[in-house]
Amino acid sequence: MNHRTQTARPVYISRIGHASALGLSAAAAAQAQLAGNTNRSWRKLLGARYPWFALPLDERDWMARVRQAVGFVAAELSAGMPPADFAALPLFIGSSSFEAGAMEAYARHALDLSLPVGDGNFIREIGAALGNANTPWKFSTSCTSALAALETAYLLIGQGEIDAALTLGLEFANDTTCAGFAGLGLLAPTEDADGLMLGEAVAGLLLTARPQPGWKISACRLGIDGYSMTAPTPDGSAIAANLAAALSDAGLSARDIDLIKPHRVRVSGTDAAEEAALRQIFASRRPPEISFKRQLGHTLGASGAAELTALLALLATPAGAARYHHPQRLLFSLIGFGGSTATLIVERAGDAT
Repeated sequence: MNHRTQTARPVYISRIGHASALGLSAAAAAQAQLAGNTNRSWRKLLGARYPWFALPLDERDWMARVRQAVGFVAAELSAGMPPADFAALPLFIGSSSFEAGAMEAYARHALDLSLPVGDGNFIREIGAALGNANTPWKFSTSCTSALAALETAYLLIGQGEIDAALTLGLEFANDTTCAGFAGLGLLAPTEDADGLMLGEAVAGLLLTARPQPGWKISACRLGIDGYSMTAPTPDGSAIAANLAAALSDAGLSARDIDLIKPHRVRVSGTDAAEEAALRQIFASRRPPEISFKRQLGHTLGASGAAELTALLALLATPAGAARYHHPQRLLFSLIGFGGSTATLIVERAGDAT
């Protein structure tokens, strides 16, 4: 199941911000990729340990780490803007866990299993750390959460409802999420084994209707694959339908795509279905691919924003652009629990006019 996402006017990516295991800025993430650096550690859980990609922060307090990481991203997104203008931007946030870690920290600190009131306080903390005063739109569609946030902002800007927006994907350490994946046997036991290696990230994009040099969004499609709560249709048909619909929205063919960022989590059922979908769409003319999950981890709900900003930062460097032959059109594929699928297409916007 899909819905149309064509827009009446172009939507441009004006700025990006990034914090992950790759570094605490977009530029740092680009340099880490060029150098082949990783910042993998281990997370202990239920008597076992698993590869883990943490934000490189010395702060141990959970909420203080959140504020600090969001602050790094906010500094990149707001650089040179009047604070009042930045504070007034509509805000769209995607996460698969939101304040789960805060609830765990609260329960441990208070030695009490009662929980704080809702997630309103958490969202206000995010807004304060960003320097944004608006009540955000919130999205939690598993691994596609950040792209669900971006899709809504893209549609509202593209249809003339708003002129600019902040979109944010965030995922922070919490045992609840890790335990769920561990219980399903999906976490990789070592860095070389198949399975998920989870990570933390905050990443944001400032979108605008004002023409910008750099990149514009050509299509963003979310779909539903109802085959299973944990795996896509094995033949990849639902993923392929979403990919094809996004290409149609963008007015492009498969041959126009220069670089693919697949979901690629090293979980057999998901990867096999995605591979089948990519074969259906691209046949023998397969563009180069890039994957991030062995350098910054699978950042779950933040993945769309974290991996997109990491790639755009890399391609902003001469060496990074040359590594992938100066691509003009990029296709992102994401697949999530609960049957969510997402396809994003971005392309070079050329010079501002």
